[in-house]
Amino acid sequence: MSPRPEPLLLAALLLAACTGDPVPKPRGYFRIDLPEQAYERWEPPCPFAAEVPVYARPLGTARSDRPCWWNLTFPGQRAIVHLTYQRVNNDLLDLVNEAQGYKARHEVKADRIRTERVMNDTARVYGNLYAIEGDVASPFVFYVTDSTRHFLYGSLYFSARPNADSLAPVTERLRADLRHFVGTLRWRDTLTP
Repeated sequence: MSPRPEPLLLAALLLAACTGDPVPKPRGYFRIDLPEQAYERWEPPCPFAAEVPVYARPLGTARSDRPCWWNLTFPGQRAIVHLTYQRVNNDLLDLVNEAQGYKARHEVKADRIRTERVMNDTARVYGNLYAIEGDVASPFVFYVTDSTRHFLYGSLYFSARPNADSLAPVTERLRADLRHFVGTLRWRDTLTP
């Protein structure tokens, strides 16, 4: 009886496949395609206006007691920026301390916090931007004020588990967009919230 060809073919293939040591592949992340940077003027029914990215969607919070609390949603990036406007009523120091307290809560998890001062005398916009690095809940926080009447606080969040490495391209883009937002912010004193 002659040998069957299938077992011989299988044995030959197994021997040919064992040519070298296996090499593990590095862990990778999905490629993230970001939209082109472009901005449009946003004028909510509040005492401020600014330029926002065209791919952001402003949504009011639908609270009658807080008509100037807004969310800028970024659906393609699974991100949201909470914007909280308040009128200053001899409580500027309290508002600033509260905003810095939110930033301080991230210090435990943060690798580093970079602070940028905002001083735009022409537009009367002053404050701080905080780029918080590391696996934190909010990688960017800011507050701006005119020191007498207006105070705006903002914080960026992702709808994903904090992973600074994989979110880095999106985080840097949104930080740049929020810097642009603050740089184009103007107070509108004719409207009251």
